[in-house]
Amino acid sequence: MSNYRERQRVFDANRYEIRQKLRIGDKYNVYEEGTDDPILESAQKKFRLKEDFRFDDPETGEERFRVKADSVIDVAASYDIVDSRTGDRIGSVKRSVKSFFKHEYALVDPDGTVVATVKEDSWLRAVLRRNVTTLIPFSYDVEGPNGERLGTISEQFTPVRDRYTIDLSGDGELDPRLAVIGTVVIDAIEEN
Repeated sequence: MSNYRERQRVFDANRYEIRQKLRIGDKYNVYEEGTDDPILESAQKKFRLKEDFRFDDPETGEERFRVKADSVIDVAASYDIVDSRTGDRIGSVKRSVKSFFKHEYALVDPDGTVVATVKEDSWLRAVLRRNVTTLIPFSYDVEGPNGERLGTISEQFTPVRDRYTIDLSGDGELDPRLAVIGTVVIDAIEEN
């Protein structure tokens, strides 16, 4: 995926993989299905009052996307996702009030409309993950505004770092940039 033309087709797939790398601070690589090379790298700036993520082209180092929290208080924050090249807002990720007990996030389009909800798979597993063991991998359903299944986000168990598969081959359409970057934001916020 090294030539310019192929690099422009980033986010053309239905399946993606996110791999967290070991280091101080959160660092992630994003892969499209069928590729061995990452399409994006991300590093979260630590020790800031507001969350700040940059997603760079791993080949050129050019910043492609930026995520910034709109408030210092994590519980009520909305995380805006911006295309760094154009300055256009792609959307945002907003934590639900119910997220304290079971993770739930709204994916919002640039106009402020909720286009999807990312929900942790079950109440029972949510309770077990928080109170019994952290060895149960996280799994999320991605639902459209009318409850239609848009996809899934599944964590694979690894003893050292997080690894997620995102499948967006569901019944509707969702901007994959919002789903993939949103997954990185959710993982970093929840410190899964």
